[in-house]
Formats: sequence, C-alpha cells, structure tokens
Amino acid sequence: MSDRHELGRRMAEQLYAAERAVDLAVAEVSDLAAMMTRGRMEHGIAAVVGQEALERVVECSGVLTRARRALVDGHRQLARDARAMQIAWTALGGPGETKPAEDGPRVGAVGRLRQVA
Repeated sequence: MSDRHELGRRMAEQLYAAERAVDLAVAEVSDLAAMMTRGRMEHGIAAVVGQEALERVVECSGVLTRARRALVDGHRQLARDARAMQIAWTALGGPGETKPAEDGPRVGAVGRLRQVA
C-alpha cells in the first residue's frame, strides 16, 4: 500500500471520528433543550424561568448544525480529491452507514401545502 493510500485511510478514520463527535454533540444539545423544557413544564415552573439559558442552548444547536454542514461539505470535497488522485481512503472498520450513490442530500417528493385557518 502506498504512503498516499495509508494517509487516505488515516484521514478517513479521523473524518469519521469527527463526524461522529459532531453528530453526538448535536444529539446531546438537543436532548438538553428538550430536558430543560419538559422539566420546567413537569415541575410547574414559569416559562420565563430559564428562557435565556434555553435560547443559548438552542443557539448552540444551530452552530453545531452549521458545523456539521461544513464537515459534510469537507467530506464530499475530500472524496472528490481522493478520486481525482486515485487514492483509496476508506477507513478500515468504518461506520458501515448507507450512503447515497452521488454527492448531495437526498430530497424526496414534497406534498402540497395548504393554508389552515
């Protein structure tokens, strides 16, 4: 295996680790926001209590989501570069996730929206 292929494999493993870390952070922050809201409701605490903290947590969720988009875009570009340079960069024991055949998000048919009163 060439040094480039070894580098590609190591980069792929690091990329998968970074993607997983960001996904877990998104999930944890979302769980926190839900817990804050449900906990307040379950204990009869006024909505004004903790509102600023909730806004910061939800803001963090948006930041993480944008970071995830940047990482996904970086993944796509790394894959293109590896193909162009004929570098195998599959991580050994990768996540085993199903990926689309081509780059970009998969968008299905969208139903018609209607106005409700």
